[in-house]
Amino acid sequence: MTAAREYKARIAELTAGFDDDAERNAQRVKQLEEEVAELGKQLKAASDQRVVARIGNVLAWEDALEILWVESSWMKMRPFPKPDRFAKGEPAALVIRVEACVAELRALVQRRRLRR
Repeated sequence: MTAAREYKARIAELTAGFDDDAERNAQRVKQLEEEVAELGKQLKAASDQRVVARIGNVLAWEDALEILWVESSWMKMRPFPKPDRFAKGEPAALVIRVEACVAELRALVQRRRLRR
């Protein structure tokens, strides 16, 4: 085999290797793009849940203030607390817990009114 043919054979092997690498890289890029798109959807859904939870908590706070309005002569009302950015749990479950607390507060105030 002449030096030129050997050189061409080596270049052909390298080029084939590069083509395989390029094809694998293209497949990996496509796969990563799909993963990023899916993560983007999940992030959007989580953001939407956070907004819904925030609105639900503000409404629950307003309900609590309305329930306690008759008690405001002796109670010190505080402004809506800042959200805990490190709170754990599903936003929907947290909203349900807050709503349950408001319902419990409403029941306690109603019982107190009945006792008077």
